[in-house]
Amino acid sequence: MKKNLQGVSAHPKDLPSNAELKRLLNLALTRLENWKVEVETNPNPHMVHILKNIIGHIESITRLYDIKVKYSYKTLSRQMSVLVDEVAKMNIAITDSLMEDDLIDEKEEEYINESLRKVFQAAVDLIRIVQQAFMLRQSISETPQTGKSQSS
Repeated sequence: MKKNLQGVSAHPKDLPSNAELKRLLNLALTRLENWKVEVETNPNPHMVHILKNIIGHIESITRLYDIKVKYSYKTLSRQMSVLVDEVAKMNIAITDSLMEDDLIDEKEEEYINESLRKVFQAAVDLIRIVQQAFMLRQSISETPQTGKSQSS
């Protein structure tokens, strides 16, 4: 299993969920806000070290997000190929069935129906991937203070 820079497995099942990423980002941003208040009230050289620490946390969260997005695109591309493959198999089953006598017998119909079921399953899996990617982008685009989109 490949490891990223922080020693976290690059497999998406080993990455934090979207909700956990959002929670971690909110915590880091809260720490940054607290740091700003502390710098204004009690500036000292130690505050630079604390700021580096906070920025390190934010960079780690950003890298995790980037890994998730990269994996999502690979998964999306693969699932699109699976869907195209299943559609092609179904088309071959239909044309092979019609090749001999322009009729589809019961056994051929069962095979075509099974192919159609596989096409539907591949399409549902593709839709699920797209929905998960949309939810990830939506949760990242929300501001932590209000929960509203930054474009609002």
